[in-house]
Amino acid sequence: MNKSLIYVIILMLVTAFQLDAQNRFMVQAGGNVSHYCETPIMSLDKTYGWGWGGFVGTGYEINFNRHWSLTPQVELAYINNGARLSWPKDSPFHRNAQWLDMWTVNVPVLAGFRFNLEKNVGLKISTGPYVLKAFSIRQTAQDGISKETPPQRRATAEFNFGWMGEIAVEPGHHFSYLFRTQYPFLVESWTKKTLTLSLGVRYDF
Repeated sequence: MNKSLIYVIILMLVTAFQLDAQNRFMVQAGGNVSHYCETPIMSLDKTYGWGWGGFVGTGYEINFNRHWSLTPQVELAYINNGARLSWPKDSPFHRNAQWLDMWTVNVPVLAGFRFNLEKNVGLKISTGPYVLKAFSIRQTAQDGISKETPPQRRATAEFNFGWMGEIAVEPGHHFSYLFRTQYPFLVESWTKKTLTLSLGVRYDF
């Protein structure tokens, strides 16, 4: 078999894969709520609330066939862990002692399975690991009201990794609407024990 024929076969295989896979870039944005999943030390019968945030990001969907895909993503997110109490018997500082807000860069890699709900509506279920780096971190100051940069921890406290799950409804070829949840694993991190739920809109090119 001469080299020209080999090149033609390789080109045909690559072209066929690309046509079938329909790999594509995407952008997404939305809002989130986060909850610090720990019992308050000073008020054991109370629970922390939820904090509002948001995210914006991009990704590249690699489709192996009409059902299975792998999607690496990069996103910028604002996280407010919601660790505030309204219990009046505690001092302002104790009510807000565990509160943190921060910006994070998240890198999830999600394996997805897509199927049709009806003719022009699809549902995609995805799950996978993610890593993040936190920056611009703030905590509650001693007065219980103002915000301050927390004391420096070791550099690794800015990093974490965890698991993410996502459900996306796809009513057309470009727009989709997603809901997802994520939870970090490392407990010696600024983002420890912070559950985040997100709603967003995605556009596929």
